[in-house]
This record gives sequence, C-alpha cells and structure tokens, in this order.
Amino acid sequence: MPSRSIAAINGLLREDAAPRRVVGSTIVLLLAGVAAFGAWWHTGNPVWIRAYFYYPGALFFVACSLLEVSLSYRCWRRFSPGDLLRPAWFLILLSAVARLMGGLVRHIGGLETWLNPLSYLPSYWGHLLMQRSFEAGELFSPLSMALLAIGLIQVLRACRINGVLGKLKPLDAVLLAAVTLYTVYYFSQVVLSPLHPEGPVSLLKVIGWSSDPLLCVLLLEALLIRRSTANLGWGLISRCWISYTAAILLTSLGDVGLWASANGLVPYWLEAASWYVWFIASASYALGPAYQLQAMLCAVDEARFDEALLASAHAEATAF
Repeated sequence: MPSRSIAAINGLLREDAAPRRVVGSTIVLLLAGVAAFGAWWHTGNPVWIRAYFYYPGALFFVACSLLEVSLSYRCWRRFSPGDLLRPAWFLILLSAVARLMGGLVRHIGGLETWLNPLSYLPSYWGHLLMQRSFEAGELFSPLSMALLAIGLIQVLRACRINGVLGKLKPLDAVLLAAVTLYTVYYFSQVVLSPLHPEGPVSLLKVIGWSSDPLLCVLLLEALLIRRSTANLGWGLISRCWISYTAAILLTSLGDVGLWASANGLVPYWLEAASWYVWFIASASYALGPAYQLQAMLCAVDEARFDEALLASAHAEATAF
C-alpha cells in the first residue's frame, strides 16, 4: 500500500480527544480539591479551600463553559440548513453562551481575587461592583436553562418525527419525582412562605426561583431523549444525552446541597462534599457537545476511510 494512502488512513482513524481531556482535567481538579480540603481540615486554615475554589475552581467553570460554546458551535455548523437538529443545536449554543457569561460575571467578576480586574479599583467602588456582578451572575443560570429547555424540545420534536421517541422507565419516574418533590417543598417553604426566610423579595430572587421548575422540565426532556437514543447502546450519540442528563441531575443535587447546608440539615463532611458536585455538572455540560461532535467526525471519517481504501486499492491495481 502506498505510504501516502497509509498516512491518509492513519489520519482519519484519529478521533477528537475533547471528551478524554474533559474527563481527565475534571479528575485532576477533584484530586486537587481533596488535597485542599485535607489541608484545610488538618491546619484549620480556610485559605487552602478558599484559594482552591477562587482560582482553579473558578477557572475550571469558565474553561468548561468556553469549551462547551466552542463545541456546540461546531456541532451547529455541521448540521445542514433544513436539518431538524440544526435549530436545536443553535439554542443549545445560546444556552452555553449564557452559561459562559454567568461564569465570567459570577466566578470572575464577583469574587475578590487576582483574576478579577474589579479588585484593582478603589476599595468602595471595587467591592460595590463585585457585589453587583455576583448578583447579576444569578440571572444567567435560569436564562441558560430556559434556552436549553427550548432546544431540547426541538430534539424531542425530531425524535417524534423520525418515530423514535422513547418512553420513561420506572427509574426515570423516580428521579423525576424526587426532583419535583424537592421543588414543590422548596416553593412551599421558601417561595410561598409569608415569612420569606431568604430575605426580602427582589426581581433577582424571583428570576432565580425559576431555576428549580426549569430543572424539572429539563430533566423530563433529557430522560425522554436518553430513552429515545437507548437503542444506540453506549454509542457517542447516546453518551451525549447521558451527559446532559447527568449535568441536569447534578445541578439539581447541587441546589439541594446548597439549601440543606443553609438550613443545617446535613453533616459538615457531606456539606463539603456537595461543593464538588458543581465541577462534575459543569464538565458534563461540556461532554454533551463533545460526544456529539465526536460522533459527527467519526461519521465523516468512516466515509473518508472508505475512500482512502478504494484509492489505495486502485493505486495497487494500477501499479500491477
């Protein structure tokens, strides 16, 4: 076989490494988090855990969101105009952009760290703008969820049109019921309570309260899409929607952890463990488009691989 054909085939066999890099960087970050927590526990000095969340933690959130935007954009561009999934991935892209903006405003602009340019302003203005930035960051989470929910509706529509729309399994119903029950309980105890234990009602809080109902909708959609792609086994498309389902579930779990911690309902070690859930959720959001893009690249590579084999066979036949 001519060397040029061999090089072409070897190049086509190389897969996109984005999913492996996301998983690998998440494991490294979590191990560093365990070390930071251990140092905090041993010394009693919170500077260890604070530095971990303020620097590598904040950068990880932003990096995952930036990667999610890049990969979602590439997925959207690869769907041809008129494809049922093209508008879905455009909305998923907008959702990722909103998540990125929220990370920048909240985790960079809202914290007093060396990464934040606002920290170099005069004390009064710097602290005021950082507080406003942190509060404004809360607006992007429900916006991102709403855009993702509309995008997943488009995916479900494509599944229905193609006759592959699945049904929920008993385990799906249990997960959905658990998240819904927490949402109902939270609204009854906090949102609809005349005492308003979280303080005076503001526009930011009203918008923030929409996150939990949106998570219920997102979980229902993600589970239905997952069941619709279940016949693909553990393939790349299936992994894409498993990742989104995991991201939504972990986000719900993180919300429960924040609420339980604020009310002193969990032991200290479990409260600390719940902090790390957000990193896995952020990585899962990035893994969704990473697996989708990898599936699309593999489909193109298979076609080009066949072409390279035919070209090689033709070259050998000509040589003889």
